[in-house]
Amino acid sequence: MTVTLSETDVRTCEACWKAPVTAARVTEDGRDLLCEECAAGDYPPRVDLFPPFGVYGLSARRIEMGKHGSGSPKMPPDPGPPLPSPPPSPTPGRPPV
Repeated sequence: MTVTLSETDVRTCEACWKAPVTAARVTEDGRDLLCEECAAGDYPPRVDLFPPFGVYGLSARRIEMGKHGSGSPKMPPDPGPPLPSPPPSPTPGRPPV
């Protein structure tokens, strides 16, 4: 299937953001530019590039975050050695290291 793209059309699939565009799906909101696999799987686009009330916004489908999507920040597994107690006094004329 050959899709004719204009100069302003995206060249990467709007659903997976990895494969080149090879298919177009016409919807009531416009046209979805997809790769062959995403078009066959009827995957929704993940981004609206030009929604009615903005230039760029996420679609209704939630994007799963990777390792940072699990709540508030946590301490690293190895925080390193403890700070010295009492802290060293600064040396005049030299920046602290």
